[in-house]
Amino acid sequence: MKKVLYIIFCLFIFSCTSVDDDFDFVDLSKSVTLQSPETILRFDDKYPVSVKVKDSLFFVIYVKADTCVDVYNIETKRKIKSLGPVGHGADDLINPNFILSADNDRVLLDEENLKKIVEIAKDDVGNMRLKEYIPYPDSIFMSSETNLSENYIAGRKVDGISGKMFYVYNRNTGKILETKCPFTLSEPIADYNYTFAPIVALNEQQKRIIVGMYFFDLVHVYDLEGKHISTFKFSERCIPDVNKNTRRLTLENGYSGFIRCFPTEKYCYLLRMTTDPAAGKTEKMLIQTDWNGNLVHSYRFADNVSGQFYIDEPAHRLYIIRNSWDAAINEEVFEIVSFKLK
Repeated sequence: MKKVLYIIFCLFIFSCTSVDDDFDFVDLSKSVTLQSPETILRFDDKYPVSVKVKDSLFFVIYVKADTCVDVYNIETKRKIKSLGPVGHGADDLINPNFILSADNDRVLLDEENLKKIVEIAKDDVGNMRLKEYIPYPDSIFMSSETNLSENYIAGRKVDGISGKMFYVYNRNTGKILETKCPFTLSEPIADYNYTFAPIVALNEQQKRIIVGMYFFDLVHVYDLEGKHISTFKFSERCIPDVNKNTRRLTLENGYSGFIRCFPTEKYCYLLRMTTDPAAGKTEKMLIQTDWNGNLVHSYRFADNVSGQFYIDEPAHRLYIIRNSWDAAINEEVFEIVSFKLK
């Protein structure tokens, strides 16, 4: 009888485990807390979601606004241009996102809703405007997490139903390679595309793609052919359990995952989020790795930060959006702030 009970107990424990993993563990206990940032811009009437710096210009993408992008002089902090009225016209935008690139410093936007890949560029008389950069390839429509290099585009298909996690598109041949998640869960999932949603960072020169996951405390490393090289976990409970009845992840008890990334020539930076509903807390961290996934530095935020960030690597500067509640005006405010990194 005891033997039967022991077997039942073991089966129960195994059934509650999402997957048996042998991932490399990364210790974040020595992370440095980032404090005392410099405030670059402050908004109490707009909702910024993404930032990018080029030369002396600061580009900010908004939601819930009449125009999608504002351009500021980074030294004077004055707005010099608004671009992308919300709409379906030639110069309109709906929900643009900055295209990430480790080897292309142009200001590129992926407008998935309008099927546009556009550049913010200056015309012959020095005025900034939107223009088509390249045609949007049919085989990668609709995309998010878009990265572009000289010969490749990598990202995630938003409406993917084929059970793939991310793609690599060859700009020369037009061929697309789609890659599955490198592990499987012990229970079936209702929505593969949502459950295994990734963030994607591409570096063609390093021949690497780094993939984080929204709901899993994991980072995967691939080559440009989609071959899985390694996986790193950042906590022991890196994979949530699956509710057998709903066939969805049990996230109500908290989880950790990666929500944004930024590629540079030498490093990949990832924004990690940990939620603790019981304590009513959410913690954000910045993880810096090399292109083989090895930890270089890790930082904790004392502030509530969000959105697509930007790394000025020569200056060792992070630009990111911080939001807080301003009791004086009884409203939520957003600031673009800069932190000094190691």
